[in-house]
Amino acid sequence: MSTSDVQPSPAPDAPPWAAGVEGRMDELYPRLDEAETQTVLTYGDEVSVPAGTRLWEIGERNVAFYLVLEGQMDILRRDEAGEHVVYTHERGGFSGETVTMTGRGAFVAGAAKSDLRAVKVSNDLLRDLLAVEAELGEKVLQAFILRRMNMISKHLGDIIIVGDEADKQAAGIREFLSRNAVPYAVVDASSDVAAERRNALDAETCPKPLVICGHTRLSQPTIKEVADCLGLTAELPADASFDVAVIGGGPAGLAAAVYSASEGLDVVVLEKCAIGGQAGSSSRIENYLGFPTGISGQALTGRGFLQAQKFGAEVAVAQEAAALTCGSPFHHLTLDCGGQLKARAVVIASGAIYRQPDIEGLEKFESVGVHYGASHIQGMMCRDQHVVIVGGGNSAGQAAVYLSGRARKVSILIRRDSLADTMSQYLIRRIESTPNIELVVHTEVQRLEGESGVERIHVRNNQTGEDTAMDATHLFLFIGAQPASGFLEDRIIRDEKGFVRTGDTLTADHLETANWPLERKPFHLETSCPGVFAVGDIRSGSIKRVASAVGDGSVCVSFVHSAISESQRDTR
Repeated sequence: MSTSDVQPSPAPDAPPWAAGVEGRMDELYPRLDEAETQTVLTYGDEVSVPAGTRLWEIGERNVAFYLVLEGQMDILRRDEAGEHVVYTHERGGFSGETVTMTGRGAFVAGAAKSDLRAVKVSNDLLRDLLAVEAELGEKVLQAFILRRMNMISKHLGDIIIVGDEADKQAAGIREFLSRNAVPYAVVDASSDVAAERRNALDAETCPKPLVICGHTRLSQPTIKEVADCLGLTAELPADASFDVAVIGGGPAGLAAAVYSASEGLDVVVLEKCAIGGQAGSSSRIENYLGFPTGISGQALTGRGFLQAQKFGAEVAVAQEAAALTCGSPFHHLTLDCGGQLKARAVVIASGAIYRQPDIEGLEKFESVGVHYGASHIQGMMCRDQHVVIVGGGNSAGQAAVYLSGRARKVSILIRRDSLADTMSQYLIRRIESTPNIELVVHTEVQRLEGESGVERIHVRNNQTGEDTAMDATHLFLFIGAQPASGFLEDRIIRDEKGFVRTGDTLTADHLETANWPLERKPFHLETSCPGVFAVGDIRSGSIKRVASAVGDGSVCVSFVHSAISESQRDTR
């Protein structure tokens, strides 16, 4: 019988979307029958390894999928106390979780517990199996997803963060890992209870936050350094060439990636931080078609991420587009790390970011107390505190409802006299029925005050001019979206606010200014550069909704095909 010598309980700070594994062992560790085993054999090679052989190590890339034919295979995790068996697979059991599809660094190790005979399937052929063998692929992929959820919920892995919970840099690293569904554990640098663990990790004297990634120690690291250590960054060859390059991993970008890759195009997605974009940080989306009970932004976009990987899209996290140069037959992208790649078509899905308003003291508290999203990590930072939210849109409303379950009090500040014109009615009703949420109308933030963090928020009534001070420790800003378009060349025409013009919004004068070279007009969602498209929040005139972003990303792919065919004809 398959066994496990260590099964930690779910962690108290595990994100809620990683719950739901308990009682699902048959789905978490299913066994393939004889017919399914024969199918897997057509995709891989039979191998025999002696007992004690390491099949792969933690952190190793391009780890194969193993299906046990005879013998036993251990899955191992590591912490400061050493290695522990997570699970032992026997005949019909198989290794792998979501990272196995991508070839990124493994979070657990594998070893032959006894003499082992198994089927070994490479990453590429595994993706073929998942795409072609519908029922078998569903069983394997479901197990992969549940295993990753289990790893996150129970902190199964060897990534440890040593730092103070209130430290903004530590919180940023935790959010990056959480948003990218990476299992990790936290050791509080200020807790007496955690002193023994810090000593075991030899972490007392290192500047915090400290990230321990396998045998590597990163003191006060950047997000890029953490991503590199974990093997999250893609290994793109010099001057790599793709059919489609998607800039941005939000709903629009993921939809473009899924539809492009599923239709046989070679796709790369560049995402500077974490898959999901602004939508990924939403605590709950309740008006997206098909999810009547709602779904968190991370869970929704995480599924899109898995779909893109299933169909073979290359997703490069922590790699940002620094410059886009239009060309023919290829467009050229320069990355922030200095690398370059080229693509026949480009889909700009870089989205929009919330504006930094003119508030006295805002810069001082950017690193602690000021936030532009309300994720699980921010919710943990706001326990039993008074928080202030600025903004009257759905993002602000979702944040208020989410934080009300953790904060002592939530104050929503708006310049208008009501939320009726800017927020969905279901959110307004929920806010009105939540006792620890207050709506403060005709009010704007003037300045922030405090020593090591925000302690008071000074506000002014824009009708009476009356100034008041609110004793609050966190400020959440959800106002004034501005486009993330700084990497675009001037040839790509934008509107007066900087959002990218596409299709019919491009006039003859715009096309003349951009030196449009073709006889045809731009396709729907195509920019003033042939073969370059803009979708989602970055697009001028877009509707700021997840569903419309997904629609943009999926619809543009039909025009991407036409643009690629056009460029290939021109090349010939």
